[in-house]
Amino acid sequence: MNKAKYYIYRNLHTDGFSIRYRGRVIDRLNRFTALNVTFKVNESGRQRVIKEGRKNVHAFVVADSYKGLINNEVDLDRCVRITYNPYTDKQFKGILSLDIHYAKEVVFRDGKCFLV
Repeated sequence: MNKAKYYIYRNLHTDGFSIRYRGRVIDRLNRFTALNVTFKVNESGRQRVIKEGRKNVHAFVVADSYKGLINNEVDLDRCVRITYNPYTDKQFKGILSLDIHYAKEVVFRDGKCFLV
């Protein structure tokens, strides 16, 4: 039996993140950690952004679990920042602008995502 996943995306209205579970937004957080994640981009949604010049939710960090409190001892200056730009990238990017598809743990803080 497949376990449902948490779909995390950046909320442009709050500059934080929304967390969707089984099709419903269940949480909105600015600082948290997600575990066992994959990075997904819906290509048709990305093409719609490019064509219309309007942002829409089409890229997600898909996690097995998340925890609202993060370990404040994590030095984000030493972590790799994960980025995504629908106009220039087909996939989330990590170090040296290389595509990133999976991570064991990521930290979300202040509208940004970091590989731990």
